Amino acid sequence: MISNPFSRTNSRTRLNDRILPRFVPDRRNAIDTRTVDDLDRAIRTLLFERGVNILGLNGGDGTLHLGVNRLAALAAEVKRKTGEDMPLPRLLFLNGGTLNIVSRATGTTGNPARTVRAFAKRRTGLPLSAIPTRALPLMAVEQAGAPPRYGFVFGTEIVANALEMYTMFGEGYVGLGRFMAELLAGYTLTTRLWQEHGWKLDAPSSAITVDDVTYPHYLAAVAATIDLSILKGVLTAVRVPEGGAGFVSKLLLETDKGRIIQLIPRLMFDLPHERVKNLPAVSSLSAVGGYTLDGEVFLDRSPRGLRRTLQVTRAPFEVHAVAPD
Repeated sequence: MISNPFSRTNSRTRLNDRILPRFVPDRRNAIDTRTVDDLDRAIRTLLFERGVNILGLNGGDGTLHLGVNRLAALAAEVKRKTGEDMPLPRLLFLNGGTLNIVSRATGTTGNPARTVRAFAKRRTGLPLSAIPTRALPLMAVEQAGAPPRYGFVFGTEIVANALEMYTMFGEGYVGLGRFMAELLAGYTLTTRLWQEHGWKLDAPSSAITVDDVTYPHYLAAVAATIDLSILKGVLTAVRVPEGGAGFVSKLLLETDKGRIIQLIPRLMFDLPHERVKNLPAVSSLSAVGGYTLDGEVFLDRSPRGLRRTLQVTRAPFEVHAVAPD
């Protein structure tokens, strides 16, 4: 198990120090990581020295995103140096973070310590083939000058801007509620915060292309290979059927801010609307600008960054998530 001690649940309850180690038979198999270098060392230690074949990732969506990407980078390095494919470990996603979208999509909804305890009690000693898993496809996001990034939930620049603004109001559902209230008040009353940051929700001047169909005017697009659920699964904004080809995308064609705010409830409940295009089996998406992937924000507001084209496709590999009890 690899844990991020700074993620919301872990830091609040000190799960890493006080609770989780009791459920890992060998303490050398549970490592806290504070930096990317720590994470790389932990992965190499657990896979190559300890011989781990099931890896628990304990943190928020950003932690799980980074863990998957560092595993992919290691597999690419092994392939480059040896010519051999490195099998990825099975992954147990633990919800030690704030929104926990990725872990919820794989069925891991309880306290991380309880999940690990149940797994250790019921699964330890079984052959690997007897442990149920679910194949999770990923998307690959490529942009000139940067290595490909892999993830489960993608959003174009407006979505990244909204996430950036959301963090100004604190994390979690309280912060989300404050952000939504400020969004409505800011647009209606032209508050100071809206005057400073409202431009971040302006529609892009560039087009978006989805499977060779170009939409010259749009506000935002999201894409996912897992269900996008919030409020502990009460609201599901994007539903992804298992076993489908490509990935699911939702395209918002409305660009008027007032009408967009009115659309928010329909978007959160995945309700149909003429200005919202639901695309169930997308193979390629191309846009310009920054983006977000699994809640991580990748923005470059320099003139060069504003013109950079990004390409989203299905990743050439999948990860296998352990099904919780």
